[in-house]
Amino acid sequence: MIRRIATTSQMFDSVVAAGYEAVLLPALPNEDIHRGLAQRLSDGSVYEPFLRASGADLILDVDTGALTLSPVPGRAGEVRMTCDAVGIPYVCLYIDPITSTMNQVPWLQHWALLSQPCWIKAVWESAHIEELTRLGVPNVVHVPMAIHDAAFDRSPPRVRYDGPVVAFMGHPASSWFRSQNAVLPRQLLPGLTAAAVNADAPGTPFHRTYFDLYGFGEAGTAADSVEIGARKAAEYFNTKFVYNAYLALRQRDRFAVFLQKHLGERFELTGDHWEKDHGLHSLPTIRDRATLIRRMREVPICLNLVKGCLESGLNLRHFEVTAAGGFLLTYWTPELPKFFEPGKECETFRSETELLTKVRYYLENRAQRDRIAAAGQRRTLREHLYSHRIRDLVKLLDQAGVTRRGQAAGVETAVEADSGTNVANLVQPIEYAQA
Repeated sequence: MIRRIATTSQMFDSVVAAGYEAVLLPALPNEDIHRGLAQRLSDGSVYEPFLRASGADLILDVDTGALTLSPVPGRAGEVRMTCDAVGIPYVCLYIDPITSTMNQVPWLQHWALLSQPCWIKAVWESAHIEELTRLGVPNVVHVPMAIHDAAFDRSPPRVRYDGPVVAFMGHPASSWFRSQNAVLPRQLLPGLTAAAVNADAPGTPFHRTYFDLYGFGEAGTAADSVEIGARKAAEYFNTKFVYNAYLALRQRDRFAVFLQKHLGERFELTGDHWEKDHGLHSLPTIRDRATLIRRMREVPICLNLVKGCLESGLNLRHFEVTAAGGFLLTYWTPELPKFFEPGKECETFRSETELLTKVRYYLENRAQRDRIAAAGQRRTLREHLYSHRIRDLVKLLDQAGVTRRGQAAGVETAVEADSGTNVANLVQPIEYAQA
């Protein structure tokens, strides 16, 4: 049974709030989620002795920041994940897509590590889980997005109507259009086909069009070698690149352009690259968390526009705005009703006309706006903190028999001994598009 969890500072308070004993992992010289294999191997020399002495039953990470490697004793040139070396299951909570982490690790090595049985991938949305499973990634579990535990102000916000009345805080999602990498013609057809299917049948995930409806590629199988599995996955994500660009415009950028044209100074846009991408005036990114939360409480309508990497689920902003006590007006996604009741705990839109109509309605009906914002905050603080997610995750792992190796005889564990990866032999990197 999992009782003691080794984790980073990002999840430490939530682990404690969930009722488990938290062990803070040592600080590393470089905790960049994109760092390469050599740095992660060096980091393993810090983590391995610490974890052996920690008594931890589980390692809980975010976006691979604490993923480290250790050499395999007696097998020159081979490494394995440090969690495998010490026999402790490793769970990585993803906030970004899997393809948006470990960018300095060549795709073939990244894929080899993803295939390791000691690594449990906790992914926030069903569409991403389904595609990873079909590509052959093992041990993928669903842990929805949430907000980190903190002392949120539950008093009624002092909303200001004398300045901007709608605010969006975030970067444009269309960085694809600044990329210098050419998209091959053969990669256009699957993405554009999936966009056409989605337009007529909203909610159809890319993997269904790619594998089932049109057979653009083959799903992964248990018989695939690491090289074959990596090539299938690289081809899949490269062709999905165009579909991600379509979603970026459909779900985010177009609405920022639209509101600035129709509301002018009454629309506040905060973030980087808007001038470069769309010629839009924007304020600098708010990097101080207290300032960000205060702004969410002040502005009458907090707009949430999701990125192109998201097909069905919710992003962090859904929970940040509601936890702060702000009024959330968000682009509709298929999984939203599982977490909030539209019209009572948040509000949604699906088109320019509906967006502008609801902005005007809630500026005129302030009491209803206030009731929805208060209900959204109650729902998030009651059900959508990371402490809630961690309790559910640990319950799932305990039921599956996932445990530190050697602690429970006869129980199948997600950690296998001596599953070394010969990184030296995986020398042919496969490029893939960053989502």
